[in-house]
Amino acid sequence: MPGGVRLMVTVLRSVDDVLAWAGLLVEPPLRTAVGRLPAPSRDVAELQLGGLDEDPPGVRTRAALSLVCAGAVGGDPHDAVPGAVAVELVHHWSVLQRDLFDGDLTRRHRPTAWSVVGPHPATLGGEAMLALAFDVAATGDPTRRVPRPLRQATRDRQQPGGTDGTRAFDGPRGDAGAPGDWPSGPLGHAHRNDDRATRDRFVERDGPGDPCADGGRRQAAAALVDRAGVRILGDTVQQLLHGQHTVLGATLDPDAADRSGSDLLRDCITAVEQRSGALLGCACALGAVAGGGDPATVEQLRLFGVRLGLAVQFAEDLLGIWGDPAVTGRPTFPDLRRRRRSLPVAAALAAGADELADLLRREGRLSDAELERAAKVIERSGARSWCVQQGEDLLAQALLALDLAIPEPAAVAELVALARWATRHPA
Repeated sequence: MPGGVRLMVTVLRSVDDVLAWAGLLVEPPLRTAVGRLPAPSRDVAELQLGGLDEDPPGVRTRAALSLVCAGAVGGDPHDAVPGAVAVELVHHWSVLQRDLFDGDLTRRHRPTAWSVVGPHPATLGGEAMLALAFDVAATGDPTRRVPRPLRQATRDRQQPGGTDGTRAFDGPRGDAGAPGDWPSGPLGHAHRNDDRATRDRFVERDGPGDPCADGGRRQAAAALVDRAGVRILGDTVQQLLHGQHTVLGATLDPDAADRSGSDLLRDCITAVEQRSGALLGCACALGAVAGGGDPATVEQLRLFGVRLGLAVQFAEDLLGIWGDPAVTGRPTFPDLRRRRRSLPVAAALAAGADELADLLRREGRLSDAELERAAKVIERSGARSWCVQQGEDLLAQALLALDLAIPEPAAVAELVALARWATRHPA
């Protein structure tokens, strides 16, 4: 350049490119992790994941946020892949649980997992996915083999005292009989070799026989990241469970029908923040931690994800009443059909829509005409426009948190684009 001036040009990817990139990085290890579960749990998990390749791009928003947040704080997005896989496993566990509690038979034109295998196997499969999420977050390795179920030894294969001249294995013992070591013989050598291979795989050495070199310090730093990720994931699961308790309490409470509309709306917003908000906040925070972000930046990016999750849920609940069945994969007025106290419904009841309350209290299934009438009552109450405005305000709050976290516009341009896209295309 003339005068020695150098120009730096930032090439921004489209949202479609970012989502496709996130899918390529996260979906293969996610499939691999699920494929290593024991057979019954694996069958449920694979059924729950369904055809990821056939899902709309919006389902990759969580993974994209994790990866892009890692890059935005100056890290390598590839380091955020294990956290993104863990978030996806927690998401699918929560969706399976929600489908079961709500009695949903289909999701995105496919049968829900519990409707195929039954509620009890589905519950166990969901717990396996949750346990796997913590394993991935703790080890940073989505492809680590999950231990197989132990087989019970038979009398013919193992006799006390060893009738065939061998000693029954009664716990780990070394060659000299000292407790705490592997047993002697080929079995013991195999275990020692596996243990050494595992240790060598995760301990990074900079020089021969120098376990305290820089590789050891990097390992300690990685361990701190893993612990931070597990803590964030654990807090998120607790929030998801508390949100589900809030929803169940409102559903099963015999006095729920007599509660004020404002109380219902408050509980509804709380549940959304503890579910949708917490999960997107977790995705952003895990990405920032993996990228080496400082605690203040991690917290601001978590807040960005929480606010964005709330905005997305407002958009999704609007689709739950006025969405096109060809897009949502659900029948018309799906939330009204099952009398779900979604955000627009709660807002209408808080605004004094007594006609809607009467319709929702009716016995039996609501007719198509009654469903259409309920939707019109919600719109006349101003709840629809209020939800639209709330979604826009929450998106603005999310972008403000993002600006406070990383003031450099070029670093967060893709996050801004993802946020705006997600509120228009809720998964």
